[in-house]
Amino acid sequence: MADRLDASLADPAGFLHWTPVGLRFRDLDLLGHVNNVNLAGWLEDGRVALELPIQPCTAGYAGPVIVLADLHIHYRAEIHLGDEVRVGTRVQRIGGTSVVVGQAVFANGKCAAIAEAVEVLIGAESRKPEPWPAEFRALFERYLKRA
Repeated sequence: MADRLDASLADPAGFLHWTPVGLRFRDLDLLGHVNNVNLAGWLEDGRVALELPIQPCTAGYAGPVIVLADLHIHYRAEIHLGDEVRVGTRVQRIGGTSVVVGQAVFANGKCAAIAEAVEVLIGAESRKPEPWPAEFRALFERYLKRA
């Protein structure tokens, strides 16, 4: 599975968007390092931090909804309490109704995990894929992977 991920995600120079992570004691497992499940949450925080013009689907909300369709994570190194952690996020590819988001978790400057997520825009009521509005595309292009 790791072969399917873009190896350039391990290079911090490829990211324009960063999300700091505050480690907590409860993030640790019995081996004394951060539990892998927590990394998935940090990656989600990084994707949400792109500041897309959306809100949770609550009563009366008729706007677009972005859902996670696929997520692949390659764990590369352990993270320990006291490490300085941040998540880099960028857009790998923009489709008509989906986007591939590339991410990496860095601990003390070392790449601890790389990931790719596919997110899809669906109608709040129809629950079917819809094309990206222009403002979403513009934001995605701002964080698009550099050549």
